[in-house]
Amino acid sequence: MKKIALFTALFLVGLAASAQRLNVQSAMSDLKRGYLNKAKGYIDKACVHEDTKDDAQTWYYAGLIYSMIGDAATNPQSKYKKYKDLDPDWCQKTYDAALRCKELDKAGDYNLKDIFAAVGTNFYSTSIDLFNAQKYKEALEYSDKAVKVLNNSGDPDLANESMYIAGYCCLMLKDNEGVKKYYAPLVRKNKINDEFKPRMQHIYKTMYDIYKEQKDTSNVIKTCERYAKVLPEDPSANLLLANAYIWTGNKTKAVELAAKAIEESKNTPGYPKMLCAAAGIYEMTGDYETAESKYSESYQIEPNQFEANYGMASMMNNRAFEKNEAINKLIEAGDFSDETEAATAKLTEERNSFLNKAIPYLKAAINYIDGLSVEEQGQYRPQLHSCLRTLNTCYITLEMYEESKPIRTRIDSLESGANK
Repeated sequence: MKKIALFTALFLVGLAASAQRLNVQSAMSDLKRGYLNKAKGYIDKACVHEDTKDDAQTWYYAGLIYSMIGDAATNPQSKYKKYKDLDPDWCQKTYDAALRCKELDKAGDYNLKDIFAAVGTNFYSTSIDLFNAQKYKEALEYSDKAVKVLNNSGDPDLANESMYIAGYCCLMLKDNEGVKKYYAPLVRKNKINDEFKPRMQHIYKTMYDIYKEQKDTSNVIKTCERYAKVLPEDPSANLLLANAYIWTGNKTKAVELAAKAIEESKNTPGYPKMLCAAAGIYEMTGDYETAESKYSESYQIEPNQFEANYGMASMMNNRAFEKNEAINKLIEAGDFSDETEAATAKLTEERNSFLNKAIPYLKAAINYIDGLSVEEQGQYRPQLHSCLRTLNTCYITLEMYEESKPIRTRIDSLESGANK
């Protein structure tokens, strides 16, 4: 009798284990037939039962079922769309199931790439929505999770996009170390697909600014050199490297790169603006004559533009400022000799000459912005504010007070609108 009782007990245990394994098989059977609600019910039981909760197969099917629930929730064309509200937490549950399967699957029997891809794509999409809503902290959380998941899915392109968003979130949160965490690995990449190249332009320039602010000379140069190596077709790479060399004191190399950028951008739509950017390099090296010629050439090719007018005006204003600084030093020295007065008068005349030269270019830049659509004017608002303030300073310095009044009125209106 005891043997019979023991056999019966063991038989019942076996039946229970078989029943739980049957739950896994039933879940897959119902998934194939399109009954996600039933498949979910069976797999949920298998995931918590002692006989099947440590089985990689259980978690593989759980990930698969929940990813299909996710397809129903996110894909309007899904054949399972009637189950779109079956489980709002499908994404996290899919991810948890895939991670558990990966942990238990010592033999590597299960391919989880598609499951991880479904999760990663959803995390990425969520991060984009949060970023567009300016919820940068929350967007960073989801983009960071997307990076980790997509690396498991074998989708490097979308992983790169997620790293880009994560770094951009850190930039908006003024977390430079966070920016470096996500952008530095992208800077080190040798191959960039065409769709991602515009992102890389932003990444290189952002990293350049951060390293420059941190006075990290080595990484400033390395970042610019990577830019020029990976995107040799982009003349802006040479200009950024030229800026780096100016910063480190190598003006000769900077001029060489500016000339190279000009040559490489000839016969392209961006040539006029490239001339303006190169002119800025020449100005920083003190070669004002060449800078002015490049601005003039740009203007001749494309008269109706902002960059050449604003660039020329800024250069003239900067030169006037230098003269004004020299005047102030003479005044502070307290030397009232005839020679000092003559020097002051000469500097004042030169300063005023530069200011008078700047005025028509500032007016042209302002007129360009005023001729844009309302939406485009909004994008140029900071530049308009800068032009108006500079023009007002020119008028005040030249004692042209009547000319200053309408400019001051526009500045007040612009600033009051910004504060609303």
